[in-house]
Amino acid sequence: MIEVVRIDIGSGGLPSCSRCGTPSAATFHSPTDVIARIAKAGVDSNAVLMLSGAEAFGHAALPEIIGTAVAAGWRRIGLQTAGGLLTVGGNAPGVLHAGVRHFEVVIVPSDSSTLAGDGPAPLDGIRELVAAASAADVRIAVTAVLPTCRHGVAALPSAVAALAAAGVGSIHIVAESEACSGPRALAAVVAACDTGVVNAVWVDVSGVDLPLGHAMHRATEVVS
Repeated sequence: MIEVVRIDIGSGGLPSCSRCGTPSAATFHSPTDVIARIAKAGVDSNAVLMLSGAEAFGHAALPEIIGTAVAAGWRRIGLQTAGGLLTVGGNAPGVLHAGVRHFEVVIVPSDSSTLAGDGPAPLDGIRELVAAASAADVRIAVTAVLPTCRHGVAALPSAVAALAAAGVGSIHIVAESEACSGPRALAAVVAACDTGVVNAVWVDVSGVDLPLGHAMHRATEVVS
């Protein structure tokens, strides 16, 4: 299991349910603070340094932060994004060129606009990233993170199928325990796991206890 070392570059601004979530504007830590946190974390060549907490492409100093991590010796660098900005301004090939290889794309499955909205859509961003990686002949790891409430749980199987077709390698369902533990909701979570198997994309789940036959889908990420 690969350890994930998370460095918060800010907070807020990532997707939440439009019906029950609380939208929050992104705020970003100063480059000096982020770079200091990277230095304090040390370097683990077997771990992923994940720049998280806010939309990475919203941080004005993202290139500097990535460059610092590369210069420090990190071989596996990742970032968190809502996905749509991967289509903007050469962001996808740009971060690949800078050395980023791991991506967490946060998507809320409850909104019909989530996967094909009026603005840059997450699926378009994922497809562009996958195409850019193929053109550059580099290997990447793309994980979709699905915060799931009672409004989105029924949409999980179709969301998993769409994300698999777009090119993600794995999907992590972050289920609200109370909202996703009932029989119908849990059946949708299990169906999402099965949809991933059918589409050769691994799905894991946190927040709810899965039936014994699907216990292997329980999330086990190591985070520091």
